[in-house]
Amino acid sequence: MNPMKRKVRELNGDSKIVGELPKGCKLCAKGTKMVLFVTGLCDSSCYYCPLSEERANQDSTYADEMLVTDDEGIFEEVNAIGAEGAGISGGDPLCRLERTLDFITKLKHEFGKKFHLHLYTSKADITSEELLELERVGLDEIRFHPQGTDWSGIERALKTTMSVGIEVPAIPGKTRQLMDLAQRAEQIGVSFVNLNELETSETNFERLMSMGMKLTSLEKASVQGSAETAIEVVEWATENLKDITVHFCTARYKDAIQLRNRLERRLERVIRPFELRDDDDPLLILGVIRAIHGQQIDIEDLTAIYNTLQNEYDVPSDLMNVDSTRQRIEIAPWVLEELAKDLKRLFAKKQKLEMGIVYEYPSWDRLQTLFEPF
Repeated sequence: MNPMKRKVRELNGDSKIVGELPKGCKLCAKGTKMVLFVTGLCDSSCYYCPLSEERANQDSTYADEMLVTDDEGIFEEVNAIGAEGAGISGGDPLCRLERTLDFITKLKHEFGKKFHLHLYTSKADITSEELLELERVGLDEIRFHPQGTDWSGIERALKTTMSVGIEVPAIPGKTRQLMDLAQRAEQIGVSFVNLNELETSETNFERLMSMGMKLTSLEKASVQGSAETAIEVVEWATENLKDITVHFCTARYKDAIQLRNRLERRLERVIRPFELRDDDDPLLILGVIRAIHGQQIDIEDLTAIYNTLQNEYDVPSDLMNVDSTRQRIEIAPWVLEELAKDLKRLFAKKQKLEMGIVYEYPSWDRLQTLFEPF
């Protein structure tokens, strides 16, 4: 037995690690990292890119799920999840370097020097000038996704005060290439290598399937063989690498741990008096009155419904709300359950409406998972 052999530790969500988690990953696991998507623009063209059509090649900025057009939107999301830091991504945030520098500067100013910021880029040939600018404004950690053999920018980054890592997908069957990548990373002094389980999305599914890849199951988006490839590299690292951290991050870890914890934190801060929370999942439960699917309802009609509820049924204003963005009345589920029959008769001859109980995530986009009609 090799006395120098390091140990593989199992993390939540079936992830595995040799070494210590980088700080950015620790905060992500707690759900305290906001994802700041700077731009959908990117100089690379990875065949496995999972970006949605809504974001890919679009010069738009998102704070988690929220499209933002000003700093206040970003600060709002930081506060909504009680964030301790942000992961800066894209596309490639270096395609809009000035915007990225401005965001880093403002986040550090607003939330303090301890607000941890890491950035993800495929620009492994980043210049010294660009690195110095990122270091100057306070970037804490930079993660590279190298596209070729030119690692000159990674080597330059190692001369800064920033923590430097490499983050790549675990492509099935690319075990040897990933081992070589990890070995080279250790030789030049990189702190960590993150291997992400390869996942499909609506935009990369056909490409990946055309290359002979398969889903691990119909219920999951992860690709067969990706986990096995990553685990083989992690286990190899125990005997062949001395210091560098090698971390396999599973799709389940991202969804069941990181995302869930972020949603739990957001739910605690955004839940309103007329909403309930689900017993098992970070879901909000509320009543809604809205136009039937495919139809629209204007603010005047919504206001009229709201006034009827308030004046004729004595529903307190703190137990309902007019949501003009989603074109609906939001109301305490227990109140709607009591009034549903009366309201259906009252509104039957007016615009076609549907009412019921919705279960939705507390994210800004309020993704609905279930609708129970009355």
